Amino acid sequence: MKKVLLMLLSLSFAIHADSEMANGQPLTRQVLALQTLEEQALDWQVLAPIINEPDVSLPEVTETQKRLLAIVVQLQDSARAVDKETAVNARQRLIDDGVDVDAALDARARYMLLAQRRAESLNTDVNGKLVNMSGFVVPTKFNGVKAVEFLLLPYAGVCIHMPPPAANQIVKLSYPPGFEVENVQFPVTVRGTINADKQTELVQLVDGKMNVTIGYAMDALTIEKYYTDTMEAIQQRDHKEHAH
Repeated sequence: MKKVLLMLLSLSFAIHADSEMANGQPLTRQVLALQTLEEQALDWQVLAPIINEPDVSLPEVTETQKRLLAIVVQLQDSARAVDKETAVNARQRLIDDGVDVDAALDARARYMLLAQRRAESLNTDVNGKLVNMSGFVVPTKFNGVKAVEFLLLPYAGVCIHMPPPAANQIVKLSYPPGFEVENVQFPVTVRGTINADKQTELVQLVDGKMNVTIGYAMDALTIEKYYTDTMEAIQQRDHKEHAH
């Protein structure tokens, strides 16, 4: 899947003043609050803090044994007698192969819990910061032809047939002015205030609904086409090179 190249934008600074005037016009509280913040480019990796826990080693098993373990997991607690019998037979085949079934299932459970903790670990140091970041948007709510809510993701192609990114790699965007998305794999650069805010929502994707755990929320101030930004940067670079 295609990764997004994040762009480094210039830092902006402003002076805090609760009752300052700008060009003779009173500033709104929202603008005043934003002007006190230092804008920074945000890398996706920053949103996924490292959990210092040792990795869980899974037992080495064949593909056939993996399928048998899956049968045990799926059917051993079933209320149907035929399912229970199938699980018992699968367990016995594994035992005959020398597999410690209980140890394997325990390792699997610990592996999945660790993976979940890593996927849902959030960086609260970003709370309230004014940031800019690039990614792919998946519209989830519309006002007419324009989308007003999105999922911002580090790569394109999210659908119900594939697992979504980790929760700490999903940002829920709110943008009341609305933005027209041209296709389902649309790269943008967004600017706004971000906060860690884990929640699970049933979202409408292009091919159906899916429960998605989201790690962050952002009130977007601007949404711009990523490729437009990229082409402008390339053109400016080429112009400088030709000038020399």
